[in-house]
Amino acid sequence: MPKRGCPFADAAPLQLKVRVGQRELSRGVCAERLTREIFEPAGAASGACSSCVRAADGKAACGQCERALCGRCVHTCCSCGALACPLCAVVDCSNIQEKVLCASCAVFET
Repeated sequence: MPKRGCPFADAAPLQLKVRVGQRELSRGVCAERLTREIFEPAGAASGACSSCVRAADGKAACGQCERALCGRCVHTCCSCGALACPLCAVVDCSNIQEKVLCASCAVFET
């Protein structure tokens, strides 16, 4: 027995399977909400060090990325004195003593 013909013929729109992933959501419909969740500190996250997740006292923040830091994770730039987190600090170990530079000063030192 042959298959039955389509009753809609060419009038029906194509039905394509579309996968909407996290990338598409972050660029489209939910872009504003997801951006706000990522870049604005929220409740418990603001009281924690961004590097080691210990309790941060709230006094120290990275001068480059403005993340909260605890006393163990804060680095001080030897050139300008700015505070930097472990991600933004550049440690130069080429000399006998370590030399810590913030990302801004590291650009000029090299």
